[in-house]
Amino acid sequence: MRFLIALAVGLVALSQGLELRAPWLVVYDEEGHPRWEITLARLAKVDSGWEGEEVEVRLYWQGELEFRISAERLTADRLGRVWHLEGDVQGRAEDLTLSCREADWEGGLTLKGLVVSGEDISLTAQEAHWSQGKAVLLSGVAAESGGWRVELARATYLLDSGLLQGHGAVIEGHGYRIEAEEMDFRTREGILELRDARLAATS
Repeated sequence: MRFLIALAVGLVALSQGLELRAPWLVVYDEEGHPRWEITLARLAKVDSGWEGEEVEVRLYWQGELEFRISAERLTADRLGRVWHLEGDVQGRAEDLTLSCREADWEGGLTLKGLVVSGEDISLTAQEAHWSQGKAVLLSGVAAESGGWRVELARATYLLDSGLLQGHGAVIEGHGYRIEAEEMDFRTREGILELRDARLAATS
């Protein structure tokens, strides 16, 4: 990957270091497409690397925007390859809105304490990870869609199709409780496909 640090806009010397305004960092993939870019209202050089405020991050895959995330604060290493977001972290991916406690990038995006809402699904996860393509890996998942509530220790959500896949699913809704070894939940069509399932009526 190629890195471009945009230092040319509004450079201001401070007693504790440097402050930069406007676009800061753009990373390109091998084909020359942007991989991710960061813009900030303010960026300061510190001993450990960089600290920024009023941050927006845009993450791409094969030139297409996948995630847009904003946060109050950023900390990054000296080369900007590893960074951490915190403070009112919010964003969008496809037709979903999201918020989380904090976000990290180190070869991939990790969201902690994730809350997602969309037209066809609402979802919480202890942690989510994305590095490329349309698949988001989830852990500690609780999702609601089409009158069903699903709990999964681990799952995969596909951003383009709305497919939620997982193992060891516990599903409740419409008067039933279901436990299944494997689950495919096509949330946009309201189709739930189960394998090795056990069904029990609920009160």
